Amino acid sequence: MEELERTDKNHASKRAARILRERRQELNMTQEAVALEVGISVAHYQFFEYGQRNIMKVNMRLGLIICATLELDPFELIFENDAAWVRKQHWTK
Repeated sequence: MEELERTDKNHASKRAARILRERRQELNMTQEAVALEVGISVAHYQFFEYGQRNIMKVNMRLGLIICATLELDPFELIFENDAAWVRKQHWTK
């Protein structure tokens, strides 16, 4: 069971890294441009995009600023297959 949890967390971190990279590229932004807009160093941003640091474990404000900069829905970034359900259950009441 513990091994499964590690695998799931690793999957989530790699998935988030892929989404960040792909979205940045769709917007034709460099890593430097994203980092400047967010207010962090390029190396700090690269940790997220390379999967070396899990964006889901950072300060919520920083995560939201990164999502806003990349025009990403935080629910889609965090809740892989359940984003619509989470939104429906918790935010539309």
